Amino acid sequence: MMKEVLANLVSLQEYDSRLDHLKMQKGDLPVVIEDLDHSLQNKQTRATELGSQIEKLQADRRIFEREAEASKAQLKKYQDQLYTVQNNKEYDALGTEIDTKKLELENLENKILQTIDDEESLKNEIESLNGAVSDIDSQLKENRLELEEIDQQTRTEEDQIRSKRDEIAGKIEERYIRSYERIRKAKSGLAIAPVERNSCGGCFSAIPPQKIAEIREAKRIHNCEYCGRILVWTEKSES
Repeated sequence: MMKEVLANLVSLQEYDSRLDHLKMQKGDLPVVIEDLDHSLQNKQTRATELGSQIEKLQADRRIFEREAEASKAQLKKYQDQLYTVQNNKEYDALGTEIDTKKLELENLENKILQTIDDEESLKNEIESLNGAVSDIDSQLKENRLELEEIDQQTRTEEDQIRSKRDEIAGKIEERYIRSYERIRKAKSGLAIAPVERNSCGGCFSAIPPQKIAEIREAKRIHNCEYCGRILVWTEKSES
């Protein structure tokens, strides 16, 4: 019977509203925790990436340092050969080699200095990230502890309500459940509205007398023409 369907929908709404109330006690803690956790993971990932970049810079610097040592040795060899040249042609050729090697050495030394500067910059960024990670981790622990305390206080009650809610939902046809859930989602959790003072208890829009009579008979589901909520006749409607 439709009266039974409507009665079950009213009960379903009552249980859902109680669950919503328990959820509200947690406030925005679940969202805050999720955001903090996401931020923490991002910063930890970034710090790891920077660590890898530092390792690459250090490896590059070792290569540049070996090449610089080789260039210095070759430069000294050319400079020593200046004292043994026999003519101007050989002297000029050695001079060109020396100039080239000096430029090569200068370039390598600049690269070494650049890797040192880059490494220092990355280390500073990692230090900043580690400080932020520490702060976020502390905040996460605090918020998780607070949420766990709330969960402990409400878990038994929530489980009992959810069990009764599921039992009622199991008695209602799927098509009515789908409609109820759709309206509830669109109307801030309130899908069922009692008739109050000849008006919708959800949006307070006036209901025509003929429709009120039909709602009272409860032979079919009636929706508010303005807000779409399912209208029901309750004890409040009598007053």
